[in-house]
Amino acid sequence: MEEMPPSDKNSDTSRLIAPNPTSKTSYINLVGNVCALLCVCIVIYCCFASGVTLFSFHPSLMTLGWMVFMTSAINAITPGDLATEWMPIRLRSARHWVIQLLVGIIILIGFLVIISNKIIMDKPHFATLHSKFGLASLIFMITTMLGGLGALYSLKLKQYLAPIYMKLLHASVGLSTFCLGIITILLGLYSQWWQFGDTLRYTSMVLVLAVMLLTILRPLLKIYFRLKERLEYNN
Repeated sequence: MEEMPPSDKNSDTSRLIAPNPTSKTSYINLVGNVCALLCVCIVIYCCFASGVTLFSFHPSLMTLGWMVFMTSAINAITPGDLATEWMPIRLRSARHWVIQLLVGIIILIGFLVIISNKIIMDKPHFATLHSKFGLASLIFMITTMLGGLGALYSLKLKQYLAPIYMKLLHASVGLSTFCLGIITILLGLYSQWWQFGDTLRYTSMVLVLAVMLLTILRPLLKIYFRLKERLEYNN
């Protein structure tokens, strides 16, 4: 975890991501991306192996949104990411926003697909634990995206909350949202839809858990050290 320059770490305008050119590139995110792609390939195969139906697009879109694009959005603002470490901070932030907007569109379409499918099949809505977690994930995602506006304009809101805390809060809620989406995917592997054997189920479960751990590890450490250094400064 890189250190922020003294002039930045003691300022309310300090960024959550330090512009430190000496930070080392980490391959953790790359491994997570590979695991995510493997999991998406398995889910897409299972969705379309027996033909194309409206429901087929729900697991595939949700897995693609949460496992690939959401992890890319988080990695974009994580120090040491192989794909974005060379970028200026503002460009990485812009990349985060663009990918996150794409995530919202993909997940919303996947949500509308399952709603439409249940209406057509005349099935009850939000009757399972998987569907309830899915609804909670969608609500948290929208809330997190709106909260990103607070982080973006944190300097203008500094009379209410110091910018560094605004960014830390947004990052913490964002990671919680991501974990909620991952739990929803895990529950989906144990839903009535899954009829593809235990081998693929357990393989997918391991890949999903690996993606979650590899994605949130560095951001969690970053939040911890930023909060610790801020509290030490205030004391």
